[in-house]
Amino acid sequence: DELEYIRPNVYRNIARQLNISLHSETVVTDAFLAVAAQIFTAGITWGKVVSLYAVAAGLAVDCVRHAQPAMVHTIVDCLGEFVRKTLVTWLKRRGGWADITKCVVSTDPSLRSHWLVAAICSFGHFLKAIFFVLLPER
Repeated sequence: DELEYIRPNVYRNIARQLNISLHSETVVTDAFLAVAAQIFTAGITWGKVVSLYAVAAGLAVDCVRHAQPAMVHTIVDCLGEFVRKTLVTWLKRRGGWADITKCVVSTDPSLRSHWLVAAICSFGHFLKAIFFVLLPER
């Protein structure tokens, strides 16, 4: 929610921004991996990692909204593969995912929690999209 609130033009309607159809796994995979690669061209930071998850969540929401819920699995697979191939070494050097709590330099705990809430909300949207895909149709 926080990233969408700050930059709605970036994290909403991802498929439209990329000008892609959500009917093809190949198109969705190629587009997501291209965006992921672009995000990290100048290096890896926690902000970029959170942004990657927000983009994945936005694209997953687009899939569900456009009656292509099966594509969410494709996005999950692409995200997992990208993290495995590109981010794992970086994550290990930092001691794992818990290091995200150190990403805010300020000693003000309210600023740290604000950033962490944004990260958790992005991940929550991603999980929510997955949940709706896995929810059996009635």
